[in-house]
Amino acid sequence: MATDGPTPTPCDQEIFEKGELIALLDGSSNAVENWVKEVAEKANARLDWHYTGGVAQVLHLGDMESRRRVERVAVDMPQVENPMVMRRIPADSPGLYRKGVTETPKNAIAAFMDPVSGEQAFI
Repeated sequence: MATDGPTPTPCDQEIFEKGELIALLDGSSNAVENWVKEVAEKANARLDWHYTGGVAQVLHLGDMESRRRVERVAVDMPQVENPMVMRRIPADSPGLYRKGVTETPKNAIAAFMDPVSGEQAFI
């Protein structure tokens, strides 16, 4: 997968608002874009991604069968350093903060994912 090229387009708004987190990646924007496009094409699924705090959140929009296809394709993809899959996320996980999508406690100033439990926390 090539890592150079133009800056990827912004995340599809419908996927951003309604999609479920499926994976967290660490990599350059072009490497992540290429990985996501390849997985989406091979799985015949709707995927997109965006950065949150320097981590690429890969979002899926579709039914459970579509999600299973994405998970199978992602597991079969060769592990590369750029992007590197940091974590695969189980279905129904809230994922990381998304402005206008994630419900937050009043007066919260920061959100993070607990590295042990994988749960989102706010301070």
